[in-house]
Amino acid sequence: MKNTQKAQLRITNPLWTIQAGVVLLIIVLAGHSSFAYERYKNNAEDDNSNCSLCHGDFKDSTSTKGSVFPSGNKHTMHNGASYMDTECDLCHTSGDSHNPYLGSSDGTGNNSGMGCNGCHNAKGLRAHHVANGITLCASCHVHTNDVSIATVPENVKPPYYGTADTNVDNPLNAVAAVNVNENWTIGDFVGTDNDGDNLYDMADFDGGHPFIIATSEVIGNDLQIKWASAGGRCEILQQTDSLDSGFSDIGSVVTNSGVGVVTNNVTIVGGATSPTNRFFRVRYTYPAL
Repeated sequence: MKNTQKAQLRITNPLWTIQAGVVLLIIVLAGHSSFAYERYKNNAEDDNSNCSLCHGDFKDSTSTKGSVFPSGNKHTMHNGASYMDTECDLCHTSGDSHNPYLGSSDGTGNNSGMGCNGCHNAKGLRAHHVANGITLCASCHVHTNDVSIATVPENVKPPYYGTADTNVDNPLNAVAAVNVNENWTIGDFVGTDNDGDNLYDMADFDGGHPFIIATSEVIGNDLQIKWASAGGRCEILQQTDSLDSGFSDIGSVVTNSGVGVVTNNVTIVGGATSPTNRFFRVRYTYPAL
């Protein structure tokens, strides 16, 4: 008779697997908070550089994720009365309103001027870019390949959210309805990745929605482990015979394509015949720079 002892499944939050040496690196570099790019684009109106190099002019329809903007215009989405209806001074500086700074603006009586960072966490932006293989910032921000750099969880409102100066109010985008929460693009309810872990809104662990859930299936002598994840993440399945010892990788890193929830699986050849109990978890890792 074949030994088909049932495997024990244990999934831990992959963000808990930060190594001590990485933590020390963050402590050393934490004081460096300057911006490699101070503005969305350089001063010249016809110069596509900085953020606009990939995202296009703020007044056009360019999107790296295929988003469709109201009137084909990112600016209209941000300031249009029917959309985000954001006060101009949250983003702009007097006498220089054509080109916002990422980290400063005039502000209002309700909000101090933080520029783009009033809605988009600077550390989260850098982490999100690294998660998607964008290394442009790494020449200055050498620690942007670390999963711990975005310290503000997805469920924490950015400073401008939920104030009288903008209609944006919920970083978790909990309702699939147009023109509420973070639903300002047309035809999707993805929202944004504020904390940079490449999990969008309700797919984020911070929203209390644990999409990484493992199941097992015995297929002959083999054992297949399945888990749900999100597009853009890089992960690797790990196992151990005892929780008192370390986990070891199974196979190679799995890279998830697309956006939203996806399902992954790894088949362990001969895994159903193992006489020992085993524990499995999924480790989340950014792509290597």
